[in-house]
Amino acid sequence: MFDDRDVYKSGWKFNFWEQKGVPIRLELGKKDLEKNEFLCCKRHDGAKLQIKTETIVKDCQNLLETIHTEMYQKALEARLSHVKDVDNWKDFMEALAARNICMAPWCDIQQCEVDVKEKSKEESMQAMEDANEGEVLLSGAAKTLCIPHDQPVLKEGAKCFACGQPAKVTALWGRSY
Repeated sequence: MFDDRDVYKSGWKFNFWEQKGVPIRLELGKKDLEKNEFLCCKRHDGAKLQIKTETIVKDCQNLLETIHTEMYQKALEARLSHVKDVDNWKDFMEALAARNICMAPWCDIQQCEVDVKEKSKEESMQAMEDANEGEVLLSGAAKTLCIPHDQPVLKEGAKCFACGQPAKVTALWGRSY
């Protein structure tokens, strides 16, 4: 999209297209025209580079693939850094309070899931009441997010982190905000 609206300044236009999620912005000025180049700005990291007019199509295609890979890797690393393995209630609640999601052995019984939801909500509300002034805590009940397809092997004799019954699966638990 070529934004040639002259009623807006360039900063306003840059912001407008960033809010729409456009991944790259190509800028063309008088000096760029003389050099047969465009200034290319990547939205996700703010990096800027010069692109030759002759190779702009191929360079933009490559750049879009690079942006996708970089954004995916960043999101994957962020998610993985917030997954904590827990096997007991105390560690589970501490991990939740630290804004993590938990992989935990679970009995796969629906009533246990209901109990986890209620108990985690009660403990979260109590923690909020007990919090120091200015301390920001999360409230809300925990729930199963999924039972991963690729199940890790459960330790022999593994118990459900919540009720202590024999664990059947490993589930991912967290809060929805």
